[in-house]
Amino acid sequence: MGLFNIFKKKKLWVRWYSVDPGVADLHPWSPARKLHRPWRTKALKDAGARNSEERRCPWLKASRMWERMHQEMIGQDNPDGPENYAHGVTCPATSKLMDSGYIMHLPADLIIQTDGTGVNFQYITQKLFVNNSRYVKSHIPEQTTGMRDTISADKPVLDWTVKLELPWRVQAHPDVVFMQIPIAYHKEDRFTVPSGIADPAYSYEINLQLFWHKVEKGEYLLKAGTPLCQWVPMHRDFLTMKGWDVRVETANDWDRENNDIMEYQRRKNFLESSNLRERIDTQRKILSLNKNIERFN
Repeated sequence: MGLFNIFKKKKLWVRWYSVDPGVADLHPWSPARKLHRPWRTKALKDAGARNSEERRCPWLKASRMWERMHQEMIGQDNPDGPENYAHGVTCPATSKLMDSGYIMHLPADLIIQTDGTGVNFQYITQKLFVNNSRYVKSHIPEQTTGMRDTISADKPVLDWTVKLELPWRVQAHPDVVFMQIPIAYHKEDRFTVPSGIADPAYSYEINLQLFWHKVEKGEYLLKAGTPLCQWVPMHRDFLTMKGWDVRVETANDWDRENNDIMEYQRRKNFLESSNLRERIDTQRKILSLNKNIERFN
């Protein structure tokens, strides 16, 4: 049994724990795939209705595909036929990002007060149990000079930055780090969380910055449980790509042949399979035929 364990793949793991009682029970980290996005729910519902319509009348889908192909050939957009195009919510790249990792939530109600000068803020919140201290602090403008300007060209940003010293702590497998990003395709116009890499080997404490957009005079309530940011797990080796064989090349004959096969597969039938998994599996089989893969073995 001991010899067997030598070859057993190590299980990756992560543990978030709160030093304040009740937070982990009432506002725990939650899988990103469970976050409710009203626009996504509606888009998926509409896409489901469209697929149902096309299943009842298969030639309707063929007609739509033919119209789209015709417009591509003559170089025209479709000004009045959105039914000919799939919604972006069905794109694997989009859906995988929305469903990756976990969401961090605000542990307690927080009120941010601004005076309209665009400089500083005041706040009102409950004291947490740890050291009987409040969890809201700030960064002076000089600490984020230049960074604030990169957030959004059309959104104002308060000079002072809201800093949350959260009751969360994190432990993880030594190979695990997290990419912190603003929640993907989630509407939040009051603040933006800066992107970064959270490394549990460097710090187990979790502090979060909010670049605050509501600079006009007012009082703004963030309710306990408000989604704050998204943490996507990564292997530590992904950060440096040390030992990777990375090449940037012009396509060769094998690539062009593979591309022709892919294009033929995409266009050979009027009625393309609506099963995403089936289409991905077919694409993988075609890509595996590319002999360039052998160069990396």
